[in-house]
Amino acid sequence: MILGIETSTTNASLALYDRGNDEIVWGSRFVSQRAHNVVIFEPIEEMMGKYRDQLSGIVVGTGPGSYGGVRVAISIANGISMVLGIPILGMSSLGAWDVDGGLWYVLGDARRKTTFVAEVKDRRAVAEPDLVGDEEIDNRIASLQKMGCPLVTADESVARRWEDVCLSYPEAENLCRSAGATDPGEWCQSGPLEPHYLRAPYITTPKKQVR
Repeated sequence: MILGIETSTTNASLALYDRGNDEIVWGSRFVSQRAHNVVIFEPIEEMMGKYRDQLSGIVVGTGPGSYGGVRVAISIANGISMVLGIPILGMSSLGAWDVDGGLWYVLGDARRKTTFVAEVKDRRAVAEPDLVGDEEIDNRIASLQKMGCPLVTADESVARRWEDVCLSYPEAENLCRSAGATDPGEWCQSGPLEPHYLRAPYITTPKKQVR
């Protein structure tokens, strides 16, 4: 069975997928603004108590989204992988939305007066998300609306700004099903998995001390 962990947004989810019977046999959802680590361990312990010996792999949604949430998911996946000796797989959370249709767009607040726009086809991100400035985003949304493809976001501020953008969240169940159809060669025995960054991490050098 494949354990799916999706914690890139405030509405996080876990799922356990029986690949042989193509069904979700267990799942859990929780909401957390920042501290996913406070609420995720209880359902993980519940799942491990029932299904530990049946786990064959773990898939993690790598974002983009909550840096802390994704890091917690990766840490848990790495820990279970090491203890049980099972492979893990990182997949973009962009393909985990519960959307009808083979093509959709995910939008999100990228901070610094930008919105990210990501094209997803057949549950795979077509390319890196575009970072679109405030002066251009309205025109970009208008062009997407003319295409008639679903537009989704996990950010309430984005959904309020454009009425055609649906507020919803990526699901661990969809990660599991995608992972079940993934070539075994793409899985790895252990990390390193990294969050999907919209921008390179901001790193500064220490200031020289004046004596």
